[in-house]
Amino acid sequence: MTFGLDPDKISARFSPSIIGREIQVYRETASTNDVAMRLGRAGMAEGVVIFAESQTAGRGRLGRQWKSAAGLGLWFSVLLRPRWADFSHLSLAAAVAVARGIDPFLPERARIKWPNDIYLGEDRKTAGILCESSRDFAIVGVGLNVNHSWNDFDGEIADRATSLALVSGQHFDRNEVAASVLAEFDRIYQTLPNGFEAVVSECTERSVLLHRFVRIQSGGFSASGMVTGIDRDGGLRLRLENGFEKIVTSGEVVAMEML
Repeated sequence: MTFGLDPDKISARFSPSIIGREIQVYRETASTNDVAMRLGRAGMAEGVVIFAESQTAGRGRLGRQWKSAAGLGLWFSVLLRPRWADFSHLSLAAAVAVARGIDPFLPERARIKWPNDIYLGEDRKTAGILCESSRDFAIVGVGLNVNHSWNDFDGEIADRATSLALVSGQHFDRNEVAASVLAEFDRIYQTLPNGFEAVVSECTERSVLLHRFVRIQSGGFSASGMVTGIDRDGGLRLRLENGFEKIVTSGEVVAMEML
């Protein structure tokens, strides 16, 4: 059974204040972030959400391709015009929103891998977040695996991806999942920037990296150490092997192990 995305069905499931007050669904597009970026440059008000049943050029962080098969997941972007200067808080805020939004459909709480991935269990990714910005607006893109089976994952992602359906053993109406995630994001967005401390706290509680030894790369920079938490601005607290602490504000976790 396939549940097609429908703006009216999504809207009927929650009462948005900002995020989700306009919802557009495309049958196919190159990237929902690109559509949202065009709308932002054209002056569209914040809160519009762009969904696509499939993307031909979906992307994640660092230019990676994001496979966006039709009818299986949620591929969407949100146009925002924050009233504060630092847009970097949006990534963690979106991660917490996605985690909260999918919790009702899962047997256990979703986890967060700093800075922008949602995990089910310790080592399986079900969602990724890509934030992009212009001078006066930001785009938050989300890719969420919902009704995928194991056969829908191939190549290098087969060993590290999962979906809501695989973890729960159920097939979901994606309109219901979409509404749940958007409702949480709308709720969190209205608390920012003052409410970012609560976002950091919840992200720390859900972290798959906490108390793990990790190696992080960012361009030519590399650091290794044990993750001790997330600082008030969203940076990763890393206790280096020499005992000193370093705050990592961006980068890619390329290795992690339990201690």
